[in-house]
Amino acid sequence: MKKKKWNLILLLMLMMFTVTACGGTAEEAKPTAEETATEENAEIPELTVGWNNELHTGNMHLAFLKPELFEKNNIHLKPVNDQQLELIKDGKTIARINFTLVKGASESVTMMTQGHMDMAYGSSTAYMTAYDSGLDCSILCPVQSGGVAIVAEKDAPYNTFEELCDHAKETEKPITAGYHSPISSPRIVLEYALRDQGVKVTEDTADHEADVVMSDLKGLSNLIPSMSSGQVELWAGPVPNPQNAEAQGIGKIIATLDQLPEGKWVDFPCCTMNIRNDVKEKYPEVVEALVQATTDIHDYAQNNREDTAEALTEFFGLEKEVLMENDTTYSTKVNDQFINGMKTYYEAMSEMDKFTGRLKDRNFDDVLKEVFDFTYVEKINPAE
Repeated sequence: MKKKKWNLILLLMLMMFTVTACGGTAEEAKPTAEETATEENAEIPELTVGWNNELHTGNMHLAFLKPELFEKNNIHLKPVNDQQLELIKDGKTIARINFTLVKGASESVTMMTQGHMDMAYGSSTAYMTAYDSGLDCSILCPVQSGGVAIVAEKDAPYNTFEELCDHAKETEKPITAGYHSPISSPRIVLEYALRDQGVKVTEDTADHEADVVMSDLKGLSNLIPSMSSGQVELWAGPVPNPQNAEAQGIGKIIATLDQLPEGKWVDFPCCTMNIRNDVKEKYPEVVEALVQATTDIHDYAQNNREDTAEALTEFFGLEKEVLMENDTTYSTKVNDQFINGMKTYYEAMSEMDKFTGRLKDRNFDDVLKEVFDFTYVEKINPAE
């Protein structure tokens, strides 16, 4: 009888062991701390975002340089190291932002097309051109307006834009002009403003009938060296490059946007916040939070110009006094000025045959619906 009893106990123990071994207990099913951390990290998206070291898009670097300015905000960017930020919302990290310093919008567009960049701050014209060429992207909001100037070499025989146009038409040798990016807003403004005054502009160096021959200088860092070396005698660029050219005694500003003929370029919008559509669709919460953080940074830059200039001196490698010579307006608000500016760009680029694909011969209202997405920014800044 005892033997049977012990056999029954052993059988029950064996059955319990088998169930435990196959199914596992709740205790054994719990993931390790390492597994939990891995799972949590896997849920946090990493986005690659680009901006430049100029005063159109470079204010975003305040997130690295002065994070304490924004750390009390419900949504803010927190530095991890000098190349990565965490996007914080309600005290939790909802994304990691890997920063890339870009030469200009054309480089950002190329990286987006290759899938190496998710979002970038840069010339609106570049992203209209990119969409036209097949990149599925959206312009989310402006970040600034104004802040572009036309610079001539210091000894040029003209001191205003009107004098430049007269000289270009009269001189036997074409004026050599440059741009930092083929699809940048300053390039479009310079070329269109010249054409608007009857100046013949080309990129064909063999065109001896041209008044101005333009060339790609391949990056903002080449603007001043191209003038000091005599490669070009004229270019248009964003602040602080024109001011730096004057400070170095290499060039002189002959016109700001406000000084161009007919007043059509006054405080004109230029750079925008831009994103690949697949990223926007996959991470809407992250995109909305990034628009908020971008708005906060640019509101600060607009309202605290001296402190912003001082904070950015090392990043730009320029003196505070040079950075203070800044006529840029910072805002992410979508208003009539911004919409009309985008329409002017589209019409000017159409006249210059810059569109060959999806945006060629289109109605601007349709372009506005296809290329621009104000859904996120209008939650922060209602449309005016």
